[in-house]
This record gives sequence, structure tokens and C-alpha cells, in this order.
Amino acid sequence: MMAFFSTITGQFSYFAEQLSESNWCGKRVLDFGGNIGNMLRDPKSTIDPELYWCLDVTKASIERGKAIYPKSHWIFYDRYCFFFNANGVPNCPIPDLGVTFDYVVAYSVFTNTNEADMLQLVKQLQTLVARNGALAFTFIDPHHVSWPGEYYGDNFDWRLDREIELERERGRTLELPRTELKEKIRDAKWFMLVNGTDLYLENDPIRSYAPEQQQTCHAFHAENYMRTLFPHADILPPVNREMQHCCVIRKS
Repeated sequence: MMAFFSTITGQFSYFAEQLSESNWCGKRVLDFGGNIGNMLRDPKSTIDPELYWCLDVTKASIERGKAIYPKSHWIFYDRYCFFFNANGVPNCPIPDLGVTFDYVVAYSVFTNTNEADMLQLVKQLQTLVARNGALAFTFIDPHHVSWPGEYYGDNFDWRLDREIELERERGRTLELPRTELKEKIRDAKWFMLVNGTDLYLENDPIRSYAPEQQQTCHAFHAENYMRTLFPHADILPPVNREMQHCCVIRKS
């Protein structure tokens, strides 16, 4: 498996906006699925590096992040994850980190996992939140139009167009039955698009893919459905021209 190093650096700005707090100095932060620590690379970040923990399923990302920010805390989490850690341990529990956190954040993590994993992990992450702290994580509503007037379609259209573009960059042509796919997901509470073409609605069993066949996995959840899964959370619309909604669970 090739290592995946994220180049996105707006995560801090995104969560600062969603949590209505831009000064994170003195706060312990757990970046769940933080890759190489791009939360710290955000030009607007106010996180103290020594109070930053990153937990990620990609070992190479953890090693690179540690080299860039040696004062921070880097933990490899050997849990199975489609594409990102295809040889990991299924249902591996989050390790005991010995501390609780003012903010636990997960950017574009549950957009790549099935619902059972999301519910299991959110429950565990909530136990790591300190009093008066918060857990914030993103999800993608397939029907939300993120860029009205600039892009013709919704978030699912964007994903389909992106899959076609990626195949074109590889020198291949991908033909997708867009109308059929859109009709199938119209009333779905959640679904997954695997390897750009394989659609699994809600609790459809996902067929077994060999590690080398695990390329992409994108999970989508309707906003109203997320409100039923997390009734005590604040479900917030995208900010900063992002396409991802945010679920914020505060601990009082």
C-alpha cells in the first residue's frame, strides 16, 4: 500500500469556525485521523504543538508528522481502514492515551468508513473529551449543493465528476450511469461509493476486496439522518467553502 500524505491545510480554520473558538492556546487537542498534522500547518492555527496529539491509521504519516513536529504526540492506530490501512486490525479499540482533550476533531474520517465503524468510534472518542470540551467531526450530505451558482450539481455529482477526472488522469475512461446512480441514492439515509463505481446502500453487505483492489471508499450521510443518529449534537452546515457538514457533541 502506498502512503497517503494529505496536502489540505485548512482543518484548523474549519473547526475554529464550527466551534466558535479561534484561540486554542493551552487546550489539549486530539486530531483523530490527522495524517501528518496539517491542523498545525494551517497558517491560522493557534494550537500549542506540545498539546497536540495525532492518531492515524497510516504509519508513514505518523512518522512524517513526528519528524516535522517532534514536540507533538504521534500514535499509530493499527485499525483496519479501507485503502488507508487494508491490513489493519478490524474493530481495534482506540488506545488509552492517558489524558482527556478539550477538543477532539476528525476531519474527513467518517467520510471514508461505514456507519458501524463511525458509531463505534464516535462512542469511544466521546470518552476522551474533557469536561466542557467538544468532539467535532465532518460528514458529507450527498444532496447538499456546496457551491450554488458556481457548480451545477450537489456533492454526489461532484464525487462522480471527480472519479471520472481521476480516471482521465490515469489515462483511462470511466463511464458512470449517473442517472441510475442518482435515482438509487435519492431516498437513502446513507450509502458508500467504493472504487468509484460500486454503490452500497445503507446496510448492503460490502463484498470482499483484496488489499490491492481497495482504492477509494466514500461514505455519505443525509443531514436529517445524522440528526437522528446524534440527537444531542449540533449539526452545522459547511463553512469556508468546504463541502463537509460538521457534527459537534459538547460535554458539559
